[in-house]
Amino acid sequence: MPYTGDLKAYIEHFVNKDKFGALMGGQFVSIDSSECIFQYEVNPQHFNPNGILHGGALYGVMDSSQGMFIHFILDDAFKAAATGTATIKYLAPLTSGRVKIRTFLKERQGRKYFINSVATDAAGKEVATLEEIWIAMGK
Repeated sequence: MPYTGDLKAYIEHFVNKDKFGALMGGQFVSIDSSECIFQYEVNPQHFNPNGILHGGALYGVMDSSQGMFIHFILDDAFKAAATGTATIKYLAPLTSGRVKIRTFLKERQGRKYFINSVATDAAGKEVATLEEIWIAMGK
């Protein structure tokens, strides 16, 4: 559901429909036309066999932040957008604490939206980056 001007309805719709992000524990914090902020509390149930956060858990929450943001900024000519490519870089292992995810538009080329996210730990240290190209789809 692209954003149509009713911020409260948009947030409620996305939060209720983003089942995977919710399953991972992603929490919406704020959104505007320049950025979307999510947070995630590291959960030991999401650890890999090495005792650190599984990359898929962090990716899932970061991707949810991007999904909420792209549909907020999506041009009115389009109905939805889908991930075309994703490149995640894990910069530091996580075993506890709250992670902040900041998502923003890097650039746009026609139907392609280049969206970036930066995840930081409670001390403000970057722990992961995610670059995705979202492809806008017609009405």
